[in-house]
Amino acid sequence: MSDGSVEAHTARGWDNIKLFDLNRRQLVLARSEQAKLFESASNEERVARAEGHSAHCAVWRQLLRAGDRPLTRDPVDAGPSRFMPGTAQISIDTELGIGVESYKAISQYITRIQIKNYGPIHHLDLDLSQSLSEQAPCFALLGENGVGKSTVLRALALALSGKAYAKRLKMTSAKLLSADAYEGEVRVSVVGADEDTVVTFRRSKPLSFNTEHSRSLVLAYGATRLLPRGRHKPKAGLNHAKIDNLFDPFLPLTAPEEWLAELAHEQLDEVNRVLASLMPDDHLVKVIQGGGVGDLSLEVGGALGRRISHLSDGYQSMLGMAVDIMQVLYRFGSDIESTEGVVLIDELGNHFHPAWRLQCLSALRSAFPRTQFIYSTHDPLCLRGLYEGEVAVLKRDRLGHIYALEDLPPVSKLRVEQLLSSEHFGLRSTADPQMEADIKEYETLLGTPNRTEEDESRLKELVQELTDERYLGTTKRERLALQLLDSSGTEELPALQNVSAEKLSKATVARLRFVMQEMSPKTSPDEVTPL
Repeated sequence: MSDGSVEAHTARGWDNIKLFDLNRRQLVLARSEQAKLFESASNEERVARAEGHSAHCAVWRQLLRAGDRPLTRDPVDAGPSRFMPGTAQISIDTELGIGVESYKAISQYITRIQIKNYGPIHHLDLDLSQSLSEQAPCFALLGENGVGKSTVLRALALALSGKAYAKRLKMTSAKLLSADAYEGEVRVSVVGADEDTVVTFRRSKPLSFNTEHSRSLVLAYGATRLLPRGRHKPKAGLNHAKIDNLFDPFLPLTAPEEWLAELAHEQLDEVNRVLASLMPDDHLVKVIQGGGVGDLSLEVGGALGRRISHLSDGYQSMLGMAVDIMQVLYRFGSDIESTEGVVLIDELGNHFHPAWRLQCLSALRSAFPRTQFIYSTHDPLCLRGLYEGEVAVLKRDRLGHIYALEDLPPVSKLRVEQLLSSEHFGLRSTADPQMEADIKEYETLLGTPNRTEEDESRLKELVQELTDERYLGTTKRERLALQLLDSSGTEELPALQNVSAEKLSKATVARLRFVMQEMSPKTSPDEVTPL
């Protein structure tokens, strides 16, 4: 179908479509983008892509057949096109500005990232393709300090920005490799791309990229995002990328005044529309160009004559990021709304008031509707604006290895306090730190298989204390059910690259259902012996 969906001609075909979920959103999007690319390709390019074995070649074969254009040779006998010199390929090179029209014709969203032996991460596989958003997909990384959130963002930035940028940052295999590892890799999958973008690093060897130049537009920011002050000078990015601040968070953002002062009136109008959608209603920012060269002032919340340096750190941070993003997007498109890119942000909520954190992601999505934002945060307020399938929690398993907890409950249906005590943040209590410590000790003892007499005595004390606090319910049924849930939560997870929270929940519910069925609903609330 022209919209990217697939249909079947037989009942068995429909069964296969349902079995393999062939009409899931990301596959439909990828096929639709390939159809757009097919329309803009020459006949020679169409035949070359259809004859090969690269990604989506089957889509090109079907489109060729639908147009009654015969293949020049049997595609079954043709070798993989990526290994055949001289095979025509549709080239996109954002560093050199090649294939800009092709870049704009197809989506450039990241659907998967695989990391091997990069810093603290030994093996990690993140699926970013499950977003249910009608806009560009976004993704949030949660987890405790030191669990690898910033590492994931840096790995993405390094792979997407290309070999030249890695050299500019003086990146070496020794700087990236995990301790005691010989070889590592970052592999990024993008919708519509013929192949993954792969960066390989080996001990005592230079970094190796499978492509000579970048195919992406990418910007990346660290946890500190401030404009230049005093002796601290910004560092200019390249045409297609600007990621230095992520690797050096004390490096200031580029001062926006010069670029804003030189904008044509039509572009300035669009920039002001973007800024208006980003700022709170009572502090709308409008850029006003003066009569002289480089003369610039702001209108903030209706007050005229303000300078960028007069704004708070939060406003300066958002304004600096917004101008950075617009500068890069404008180089590859005539308007912000139709140009795609990837923006990586470490600690999104930094510098923002809580009321602004609640709306900052929604504001960014509205201002840059075709930009994919991937960010880390410790703040539940910064999850507002996410859709189902757009968040993962990084955790450590029993061996200390980092894995991703995915398939989490939709954040839009949870209150802030519920988010804090959910799988997303994992707090046992939002009230008293001592109660949090007691709950942690209780869960640890509950999960100990061979408890000593001293352990049993302490566990009974904790059960009584937590029962008095109503943490363990008020009836025997409630206490048994909650203890079962707590003991399930303390089981050691296997050393995997990712774990489904939904599957873990289903397994626990099955056990709970069995126990509850075995109990009388009228059982008196006697004291419960710990499980």
